[in-house]
Amino acid sequence: MPIRIYALAKQLKLDSKVLVDICTKSGVTGKGSALASLTDQEMEKVTAFINSGKAARFGGPAKASEGPKAASAPAVFRREDYIAPAGTATGRVPVLPPRPSKPSATEKKPGDAPSSTAPAEKEKEREKADKAPAINLAPMPTASKPPRRPKKSQPAPQKPDIKLPLDAIRAGKAGTKPLSEHLRKHEEKRMAAESAKTSPRKESPQRKSLAGGEPSTSGRERTRRGGRPAAPGREKDEAVTLGGREQRQLNRKKAATARRRRMTGDEEPSPPALRKRTRIRRTGANTAAPRRESVTLTLPCTVRSFSETIGMPARDILAKLLELGTMSNIAATLDAEMAELLAAELGAQVKFQHPVDLEQKVIQSLEGEDDPEKLLPRPPIVTFLGHVDHGKTSLLDRIIGIDVVAHEKGGITQHIRAYRVEKDSRTVAFVDTPGHEAFTAMRARGANVTDIVVLVVAADDGVMPQTEEAISHARAADVPIVVALNKIDLPGANPQRTYEQLAANELLPSEWGGETEVIQTSAATGEGIDKLLETLLTIAELNEYKADPDRPACGTCLEVELHEGRGVVVKLLVHKGTLRVGDVVVCGAAVGRVKAMYDTLDPRQKHEEAGPSTPVNVTGLDCAPGAGDRFYVLDDIAQARQIAQQRAADARQRELGNVVPHVTLENLFERLGQENQVQTLNIILRTDVRGSIEAIRKELSKLEHPEVKVKVLQATVGGISEADVHLAHASDAVIIGFSVVPDEGARSLAEKLGVQIRRYDIIYQVTDDLKAALEGMLKPEKRERDLGRALVQQAFHISRVGTVAGCRVLAGTIQRDARARLIRESRVIGDYPIESLRREKDDAREIREGFECGIKLVGFNDVKEGDVLEVYKVEEIARTF
Repeated sequence: MPIRIYALAKQLKLDSKVLVDICTKSGVTGKGSALASLTDQEMEKVTAFINSGKAARFGGPAKASEGPKAASAPAVFRREDYIAPAGTATGRVPVLPPRPSKPSATEKKPGDAPSSTAPAEKEKEREKADKAPAINLAPMPTASKPPRRPKKSQPAPQKPDIKLPLDAIRAGKAGTKPLSEHLRKHEEKRMAAESAKTSPRKESPQRKSLAGGEPSTSGRERTRRGGRPAAPGREKDEAVTLGGREQRQLNRKKAATARRRRMTGDEEPSPPALRKRTRIRRTGANTAAPRRESVTLTLPCTVRSFSETIGMPARDILAKLLELGTMSNIAATLDAEMAELLAAELGAQVKFQHPVDLEQKVIQSLEGEDDPEKLLPRPPIVTFLGHVDHGKTSLLDRIIGIDVVAHEKGGITQHIRAYRVEKDSRTVAFVDTPGHEAFTAMRARGANVTDIVVLVVAADDGVMPQTEEAISHARAADVPIVVALNKIDLPGANPQRTYEQLAANELLPSEWGGETEVIQTSAATGEGIDKLLETLLTIAELNEYKADPDRPACGTCLEVELHEGRGVVVKLLVHKGTLRVGDVVVCGAAVGRVKAMYDTLDPRQKHEEAGPSTPVNVTGLDCAPGAGDRFYVLDDIAQARQIAQQRAADARQRELGNVVPHVTLENLFERLGQENQVQTLNIILRTDVRGSIEAIRKELSKLEHPEVKVKVLQATVGGISEADVHLAHASDAVIIGFSVVPDEGARSLAEKLGVQIRRYDIIYQVTDDLKAALEGMLKPEKRERDLGRALVQQAFHISRVGTVAGCRVLAGTIQRDARARLIRESRVIGDYPIESLRREKDDAREIREGFECGIKLVGFNDVKEGDVLEVYKVEEIARTF
């Protein structure tokens, strides 16, 4: 039966490690641990090795036959085998022979006969040990043991005996506080005991019952939990275990009792008197604001400001808000409705007013009426309005003496211009506006800044749609209108018809007894130019246009462009005051100091100041303002920046208000339906001036369709940059450049990313191309066109092919790329495309009426004799707006 090594070592009274070594020497390998097991054969082998007496040098018994007495002898190593013999140097270090890892050839193995050479080998080992080098060391010092300290005689620690009476435990189960009740009864017992000692008179039965409590369980005097000694006069056999708070309450009661007894001289303790509450009276004037009857409060306000305004404590106002169902605090903001309701509930007469905006305050001060004594005459501002290609710019070029028409792209004006010229020592400011229908905003802007409107009408065309629109703008501005009947020199001119059309639009010519001056002119020959100027100057003298040149300047921004070297260039028309270089200007969301002013006719000529009715090109603003924004000159640049930032924030808020809301669970189905129907064309718009953006946006608004739409992702002034290309690549958009070109980096990046850049110089080309692109995005309309009818005369079943219908064409033609409806007994069986069409053995593209053919349908083989095939073709027709 197997046995573990440690169990065998225990029987032989050997160390387990020694028995492991014996197992190794006896030839039993693989037993490196005392937990290893020995079989019966291995145990017999180990026993034989021990009986041979070779196990003695490992600490084992000399022989197993020596019995228990020999086995019980202590297992020791022989000293002479490991230490050099005496007589050598003192302090010689013991020299241990190396332990061989493998048995040598001369070493005896288990089962060999005893050899007589063993003592000789041991003698040789001793001699080698004697010849080994010796190391002399100093003798080890003897250390004396430290004396033991005598133990102090002190009592053994004891565990405090803390017990509660039975009635205290019952009171705790009943729901009362057992510790307080215990302290109260303990105090009553102590007071009863003290009164019994000091008073010789007889006690009452109740006092006896109070004093007759159980004695303390411990006679040793104990300290309190707080670490302070017990009060004097307390009996030694009294045990108190109190907490800090209860002990303080007890001390206060005792002190109050002692004071009361000293004052009254009564030895018998009296019941404790109630503590008298002392009220702190504050002297001085009341700092609270008195209640006010009628006050003015600026909204929005907080609870604190409301309280200070009406003179009522804030806690009362918060309590009233709580009654009204609003949980608030002193720093909460009250809206107008809540403030009015709160004032009505509190009975206060409060006049609420909204805070005055800084922008409104500044505008009111600058737009106010000027001092009549400081007003001086100013030049009139004349604006030319009319239909496109009626000669407005040509007429103005003839008056000024320039040639702007020759440089116009497409022969039409697409920008607003302003000039100041002198005629006969008199100055007139002219404003030229585009006539295309897209430039409605520019025409409205020109009509709003003008004093006199010159309505240019071509004598050969008469009154056109944009002419009627210009008449409406002039009437809205409430300015006088002078009609210039242009192109009077053309053969097809008909002034009489034009007069009738003007009269129909409530512009009765003066020749017909009306108040509208109609002057026949010709920009090509110069006819009627002088009369037109004379009429304009006469109207200006009659109206006496005046302005104060000494006040801060204000006016209108006509146009904005981005110059490569100058930055933002703004075309300003001064209405009042004088604009000087260095003035702080705020225009829309733009702000800055005027760096330079250039003449509108000669860009190289600079001006130091610009008076009333003077158009100038100004540089120095930080960003491009909106065309048509009013500009003002302020004294404080910080105030101007504040106004500009507020305007920018308002504009940003309006833009965010137009953002499409995110998808929710409620509008998910609706959004999915819209996405399946509506396709969007994203564009990025870059123009040379701000007014062109307005015109193009107006034209794009006309391209409305329930299935497609145009979305302008960005519309700015300036050339096309790499940032625009990256935005178009990320949003899958098309870049539209109007009168601007992309730089080299943007062009190469667009070619690399595959972004399309379209450049235009004429506005109607933009709208035509975008309209065509949107029409191409529309889903084409599918229509069925009937081709012919065929009768199945016989069905042929061919293996690995299917069923082929042998047909005769009854009417029309049969085409191979068409579809066929299978009709059987006046019922439509199915609709299938034609897979193959053959005439005899040849494939045919088309079979005409009267001929026979073979038709194979896709995915249908159940063709029977007498079936009719109606062949038709589906055509896709492009849709338009």
